[in-house]
Amino acid sequence: MKTLIKALLATLALGATTLFIQAQPALKIATVDLGKALAAYYKTQDEQAKLQAYEQSANKDAEKLLNEGNAMVTQLQGLRESLDSPAVSDAAKKTTEADAQRLYQEIQKKEQELNEFRQQALGFIQQGVASTRQQLITEISGIATDIARKKGITMLVERNAFAYGDAAYDITDELIAELNKNKPVTSGATGTDAASVPSVGLPK
Repeated sequence: MKTLIKALLATLALGATTLFIQAQPALKIATVDLGKALAAYYKTQDEQAKLQAYEQSANKDAEKLLNEGNAMVTQLQGLRESLDSPAVSDAAKKTTEADAQRLYQEIQKKEQELNEFRQQALGFIQQGVASTRQQLITEISGIATDIARKKGITMLVERNAFAYGDAAYDITDELIAELNKNKPVTSGATGTDAASVPSVGLPK
């Protein structure tokens, strides 16, 4: 009797498992290359153009600070040379020494100002790159998910996470087309509006 009950329970369990498997939707997998989509997205190119413009502006301001510092160094050298001249009186030498000391301190401040400016500009660029990339990846992932759902795809995976993936099951090109379907005519590095580039400005 016990053997019969066990056999019956086993049969019921097998039947339930079969019904459960049959009730599950068929697994449909597709791949997507988010890196390729990010590089091809017009918004990525626009943001890169803005950061490049910012970098150029920062380099220009840094060069201005450097030139100012070099001019001060040249002036300091002239003051020190005048101290060695026998034609200069002791009273004039004291005044020149005081001027040289003051100028030397200003040069040190200018050097510190330049270093702080470079660090500030570099930090802004690095932060901008990281923040922009995260925002765009989030946006691209959402659009890729919408495409997958419309196509009845049950699992979407990153293409580069696998050694091989059939291109027939990849939606990257379709994703790129969707991303750029509303691309403005002036979009891209050559169409960057100067007003949209953040101002660098010299440190106060």
